[in-house]
Amino acid sequence: MTRPGTRLRFGQKAIVPVRQYNRTSKTYSEGVLGIIVQPIRRAPATTIRGDFDADSRALLKTRTAYYADVVITNESGNALSLYAPRFNPVFRDGGPSDVILMGFGGDLPNCPETLQPESFDHRGDRWVTCVVNVSTPSRPITGLQYMDPPYGSEGHYPGDPSPDFNKYYDLGTIIWS
Repeated sequence: MTRPGTRLRFGQKAIVPVRQYNRTSKTYSEGVLGIIVQPIRRAPATTIRGDFDADSRALLKTRTAYYADVVITNESGNALSLYAPRFNPVFRDGGPSDVILMGFGGDLPNCPETLQPESFDHRGDRWVTCVVNVSTPSRPITGLQYMDPPYGSEGHYPGDPSPDFNKYYDLGTIIWS
């Protein structure tokens, strides 16, 4: 497993444990994923397509879209109810985020956010998706940090039981740059 707090170069693989709650079966699935973050690319934020109001469109005119392909592989062969891993942007100046995270219905050409595969239950199964963040040109995004437990913070839906491994949260994020 990749040690918490590890810094990787773009294109290097992290091996991470996962423990996911399946809301349908009300059970946990455990396994091991490989995650590779490809180099960050940029585009004018105005190239983001979507049904935005005038204020949002005006804001996008002053921003830059930063995006990276993420390759996720099933390393353990366990059946996983996969969801998109959580990533936070890393800024050149190391300061806090003033970024607008995508997820509000925008679509960036050359950056397909593909849905999770219906089955992800064999060793070597692969899912390629894209992560998009928007920031000001004066605060470029230079990396991404993996935020899922045990590296990052707990994230679960309200009403779902909290996993019983709380002591293993926030051990140190994995950063690609």
